[in-house]
Amino acid sequence: LPVLLRLTRDTMSALLMNKSVASGASLKASTRSVGRITPAPARRSVAAQAAREMWYPGATPPAHLDGSMLGDYGFDPLRLGTNPDRMKWFREAELTNGRWAMAAVVGILFTDLVGLPKWWEAGAQTYPIDNQTLAIIEIAVFAFLEAKRYEGYKKTGGTGFAFFFPFDPMGMRSPEKELKELKNGRLAMLAFLGFASTAAVNGQGPIESLQTHLADPAHNNIFTSSVGKESCVFVAVLSVLPIIIEATKTLGKGKESVPLFPWNEEWEKVAK
Repeated sequence: LPVLLRLTRDTMSALLMNKSVASGASLKASTRSVGRITPAPARRSVAAQAAREMWYPGATPPAHLDGSMLGDYGFDPLRLGTNPDRMKWFREAELTNGRWAMAAVVGILFTDLVGLPKWWEAGAQTYPIDNQTLAIIEIAVFAFLEAKRYEGYKKTGGTGFAFFFPFDPMGMRSPEKELKELKNGRLAMLAFLGFASTAAVNGQGPIESLQTHLADPAHNNIFTSSVGKESCVFVAVLSVLPIIIEATKTLGKGKESVPLFPWNEEWEKVAK
């Protein structure tokens, strides 16, 4: 019996000692792990992604749109911006077209308000300068301006006018103003598309088309026009497009599905 008690005591002591050693090793390993792992930035990154404003709620931006560029809302269905160098040039093109669209929208609304001839008939009107001379002047002026714009862009990476890069005579440039310009330019491009559509479908300017719609909204709208069926299909496709995009990503098990277009580097790899 004394031998049995001694063996039992020694066994219990060994078990307790092993448990103590294991606990100490586990504590050290946990301490080292805590020193290596930094979960806080990951949580902050996830929170930042969740708080980021997307082109539609819940959208997952493509990998090349990380939110660092002004006005980036994760919208690039054609993957035009996968090449960083092209992305900068596309932003310059977007700004230029947006500015022209803003000028065009203001001019079209002005001609409608004051009763001047329809904007799409402007080229058929008679002016003090004949069309041939006017075309020569326009080609010369814009060839100079576009050449200087491209030259300035290559040197500064930004937009400007003639010899001024950036062009900011009133000292109003700021990230907030640049974002507003970008948003208004995008809105103006959509507005001009609407102006051109109502001119082609109804033969009306924007003011006249609005007045017609307000007179009888139920019967004078895009769905009752000659392109009503096409408009219904277009709206339906736009409505389900986000669902299709997210379903594709879910079925792809988290892997980004990059479409193959002729302007993407992936297309070149496949072609080879």
